[in-house]
Amino acid sequence: MASILVMGPSFFGYRDMVAAEFKRMGHAVNTINDRPSESVMFKSLGRISYRLVDSEIAAYAKKVEEIIAESQFDFVVYLSGMSFCFTFSQLESMRRASEAHFVAGLWDAFDNCQRLGACRSLFDDVYSFEPRDCEKYGLKLRPLFYSGSYMNLPLEPLDGFKWDACFIGSVHQRSKFHSVHATCNALKERGLRVFEWYYMPSKSIETLRKAEDPEYRGVEFKHETLTPAQVADVYAYSRAVVDSPQAGQSGLTIRTLETLGAHRKLITANADVYNYNFYRSENVAVIDSREKSQGIMDDFFSHSYSELPKDVYESYSLHSFAETMLGMGEPFSGYRKASNVDDFDPCDIPRGVFVEDGLTASLVDCGLCAPAGVR
Repeated sequence: MASILVMGPSFFGYRDMVAAEFKRMGHAVNTINDRPSESVMFKSLGRISYRLVDSEIAAYAKKVEEIIAESQFDFVVYLSGMSFCFTFSQLESMRRASEAHFVAGLWDAFDNCQRLGACRSLFDDVYSFEPRDCEKYGLKLRPLFYSGSYMNLPLEPLDGFKWDACFIGSVHQRSKFHSVHATCNALKERGLRVFEWYYMPSKSIETLRKAEDPEYRGVEFKHETLTPAQVADVYAYSRAVVDSPQAGQSGLTIRTLETLGAHRKLITANADVYNYNFYRSENVAVIDSREKSQGIMDDFFSHSYSELPKDVYESYSLHSFAETMLGMGEPFSGYRKASNVDDFDPCDIPRGVFVEDGLTASLVDCGLCAPAGVR
């Protein structure tokens, strides 16, 4: 049994999901926030520059150092990225306070992390959900996860689907909102039923967006998040889930992985899904946000979801993510950059083979195509 400190923001409960999985695995776990305050004021000033709140950060860093020194953890696992607020010297003092193995699991683009980049050398392992960052900075690729709430949903509810598609997510980032809103509207124009839950972190941000951008006007926004169980209930009654990454991001959103765990179809503006081993043209519709829903064939909704090999689902599970953070299990190997994503369909490639740089290479147990009995 290991002693683990999990550090990260509390929003959406992702940190606590990972901590709960560590506990389920038999480890002793403590959790703390990765910044001294979750207030709107602190976050707003921090987005401008953490130097504006350095006095609060310094006091909090000393508190965290004391916690680490007293508890002598085996692992300190940091989760997030943008919210990392400590300076190099502050994190270095934390490291010197114990013999713990320091691990970072990032779900933000590396260039958007104000201070974590400068502290990278102080971590023993740094994992990122973003393939481009892994290639550029030599990080280890590890997609996010889906929780147990999304497992074991029926492929089709006994009383039928209520919605053809759904979107549940934050939309304060403009390009993301434009993409998902246009897609949902286009689907409704085709006579399809769409569930929409547009989350805004605060009413002040909603007011600002509506003042600056006409597309935000006339839309109902929500200021409370749904629990994983509530999201799973919506997914259970939806044929497909709509998703779009943040601007400049190609890493898989957690919504993509929740969709996979729920065994639901995915509609996404992220073309990089072609390169993952769960991609199947029957299950994933990749759209250009400028084309709205034009790239979605009519039979995408009428045909049933095609099941994937069990090991593919397991590799994106919360348990697999937790194992990776502790250096356990097999490294993630479900991503292969295709030479031409426009024409790439794993189901057209013989099982156990992938295409890279125009050459055909061997790939053991790639899981790109389901066994003939499953197809």
